[in-house]
Amino acid sequence: MSHTETSTATPPPGLNRAAVIAEVRELFLARVDQAIRAAGVDSPVSIAALRAGAVQLLDQMTTAGARTGFALANSLTASQIRLVDDNQLELSIRLGDIAKHLRDECAASLYKFHQRFVTLLDRPSLRVADDPLSPEAICRALAEMFGSTDTAHQTALAHLAEIETQLASELPLMYAELSELLVRRQIAPAKLQASAAETRTGGHRRGGDGAPMAGDAMAALQQAVLSRLQPAGGPAVAGGDTAPRFEQIMAQLDQWQVQAQSDLFGGSAEQVAGNALDALKSSEAMTRLRAQDTVALDVLSALFDALFDDLRLAPAIKTAVARLQIPVLKAAILGGASFFTDPDHPARALLAAMGEATIGLEPNVDGAHPVCAEIQRIAAGVQHEFQRDTEVFDRYGAQLESFMAHRHHDLQGSAQAFIALAKVQEEHDIALRTAWRLVASRTLAVAPRVVADFLREHWTKVLAADWLYDGQRGEQWQQDERVLDDLLWSIQPKSEAEDRRRLGQLVPDLLGRIKAGLDRIGVQGEARAPFLEACFALQAAAIRGRSFQTAAPNGPAADSVDGDTLVVLEPNGVTLKCLRSANPDARASGDVVRELVIGDWVEFAMPDGSMRCGRLCWISPELGNPLFMNSAWDCAISVARSSLERQFAAGQASTGSTLSFFDNAIEKALHKSLPARA
Repeated sequence: MSHTETSTATPPPGLNRAAVIAEVRELFLARVDQAIRAAGVDSPVSIAALRAGAVQLLDQMTTAGARTGFALANSLTASQIRLVDDNQLELSIRLGDIAKHLRDECAASLYKFHQRFVTLLDRPSLRVADDPLSPEAICRALAEMFGSTDTAHQTALAHLAEIETQLASELPLMYAELSELLVRRQIAPAKLQASAAETRTGGHRRGGDGAPMAGDAMAALQQAVLSRLQPAGGPAVAGGDTAPRFEQIMAQLDQWQVQAQSDLFGGSAEQVAGNALDALKSSEAMTRLRAQDTVALDVLSALFDALFDDLRLAPAIKTAVARLQIPVLKAAILGGASFFTDPDHPARALLAAMGEATIGLEPNVDGAHPVCAEIQRIAAGVQHEFQRDTEVFDRYGAQLESFMAHRHHDLQGSAQAFIALAKVQEEHDIALRTAWRLVASRTLAVAPRVVADFLREHWTKVLAADWLYDGQRGEQWQQDERVLDDLLWSIQPKSEAEDRRRLGQLVPDLLGRIKAGLDRIGVQGEARAPFLEACFALQAAAIRGRSFQTAAPNGPAADSVDGDTLVVLEPNGVTLKCLRSANPDARASGDVVRELVIGDWVEFAMPDGSMRCGRLCWISPELGNPLFMNSAWDCAISVARSSLERQFAAGQASTGSTLSFFDNAIEKALHKSLPARA
């Protein structure tokens, strides 16, 4: 489904449209070029073909005869057919998958850029998928690049994996930079109605094109506000002195805004953070507010109170956000009901961006932290500059998003060493899972608990080491699998003389093979003793043809093992902490982790009960285990998908809007101050 235009913005008078488009083109090509070269593509012919393909798409959209919708779709189909004719169907399919993946990962920043770009192009009906700078457009340019070279097909496909990785890192930053460029050129965003398809991006629910979705806490708050703006007797009607009174109130707010925050109503900045709007409500000037403005003041007062009560929000952030109380109130008064109904309202968007920027910060973070310092700078700038034009919020919001995009880009760029370790750990996980399944299948029904527990804990590690050495078909694996079979046979009652004779001959050699395997993985003597004593007793009973009852019943099913363990890898000064289920074959019980995309923030629990909040930087290809990073950590943390799904189901883990102070404040204000909502 495509966007439907609901409000058309116009470029500022005197804008040199061609010059701005040229700036956009230059930045776009520079970023894509950088990503492609970083992926190992350095052929001048290939790079030239890529740039030519990208420029051609831009030109198609910036000429009077540009095609959109079905016409462009037909063109894309023809391009794909050409690839099929060239026996490159696999490449065509891969490019389509990459385009979808890239759009999922940068949907929010792409949508914000697209809102302004359609204004610049004066093409309000242009879909995001048809945007000449969209991931789809980049992948079409890649098709041109691969079609222009004589590189072997498999070599091209090999390049694609690294190209996808580099583009996934560069595109969110590129779209944030392009948005900031258009804001500086005073290009207003068009209001677009998003498609119904849903994609989770950037911690918020958004439509398939990255647009904000309805149905969240703010939507409920909007409805509550609107119901109060229109009481049972009909819309509120202002008196005849509305205009003069309005200007007087705005002038008073202007005066309060320019005062130093700590001097507004007395006390420190921290004290003001908790009572500025409450104090406004009791002032004589505010008693002359229009009915709808009184509602706005009440709602914002409740929202900021909830924000300042948030114990997870650092005092330095609260002090900065306190500066925005009067500017935001002015924006709400100027905007009327649209302030609450428009999720893209510049003042609301800035608060939301600040909420996202603080995700992952500790409650005790210092004011000198780069994110805190940037938010303080932006809040001070808005307080100093905002009069009536919400472009101030737009400009500072774009600066904050660009700043955060650079931080996230740098964090992602530092992930490679951790990803390499996580790949090593995934190999160990696969080996352990394979060994666990074998041991569980053999011991489940026949082994006493003491034997089953020991084999599950230790012999699985022996087999896992074999798997890593030369695979499941290797000689060492086959030998240690026979050890398992021989051991289980040796503890079963023997009624035949031949079996008893064979058991007597087997036991010394079997114990030697068991000892050799345990030696290889470093199991100490004290850990072996209970197991070996049980084996001797069981084998002694077996040779007499009797069963021997141990203190515990037969071994449990593998699925009965729960809980998490922590594995720490520390080679070459790089630390990776791996949160893994105690059951290597634990199955994921939900799909929350599967829906995460690179860039999502997730809060989760460690085995010691402490909480961590990290940004998703990588997902392992086979097991789907996410890797999280945070610039405040001295490590990265890999979490087993099954463990994280279990935490989500238990309410221990959270993601998305639940981590944003702005969204949390809306929810709290909704419950505390507007209990009568529908």
